[in-house]
Amino acid sequence: MKPVSFLLATVLATSGVMLAPSQSVEAAVTGADVLTKLDSLAIRFPDQTYKATMEIYKGGNLRTTMVFSMQMKNLEKQLITFTDPGDVAGMKILMEDRDTIYMYSPEFKKVRRVAAHMQNQGFLGSEFTPEDMVMAKLSDRFDATIDGQAGNETTLTLTPKAGVQSNFSKLEVVIDKTKGGVTKIRYFDGSGTAIREQTRGGWVKVDGTPMPTEITMKNLKTGAETKIKLADVKVNQGVEDDLFSRRTLLR
Repeated sequence: MKPVSFLLATVLATSGVMLAPSQSVEAAVTGADVLTKLDSLAIRFPDQTYKATMEIYKGGNLRTTMVFSMQMKNLEKQLITFTDPGDVAGMKILMEDRDTIYMYSPEFKKVRRVAAHMQNQGFLGSEFTPEDMVMAKLSDRFDATIDGQAGNETTLTLTPKAGVQSNFSKLEVVIDKTKGGVTKIRYFDGSGTAIREQTRGGWVKVDGTPMPTEITMKNLKTGAETKIKLADVKVNQGVEDDLFSRRTLLR
């Protein structure tokens, strides 16, 4: 396996800003209020775990399917472990805190830190990046305005706060009150062009809270897509802080 850059996953952060009961969103009156409520609802579970498959499509064809498990605590600690296929089995990604991401390569049996300039690069050919991983929480990274309401959908525009580094000039976040959370995110480059689009489906309730179990990231320039499907989602399992350390990567 060749050296690679890194993933999201997050699904990305996956459970991050996805959780938002409609009644709470409707009670907010400004973009900042909405974003703060999304984040506060996202951390209602002290920890989350799940298993996932990640399908990578190029030119409309399925190229690769990977399997991994995710363990997350308070959004800011994440551990991803790949189990299939064989050439990536044993690879691990650790977010020790929101500023520190490490990767363990079973091929070289080494841990290395993901450099900041590498955080906009896809992982193993996927459309997810390390920046997706650290964006599980948004209110402390972005300013928000409410830019539209149509039917069941409310659209927020997010721009990076002063001093926050981001590879995107803005995000457009769509909240669907019938789903109970964020259903779409569009990512814009420095010229204001939409370059990626994330969609969230397969909504289920986990301990009474709506959560998407299917996340698709599409490259709007190339048409390439990566789809992540979650299974065996569990919350409040008492995941220990000690799990999220470089020692764990070497086990």
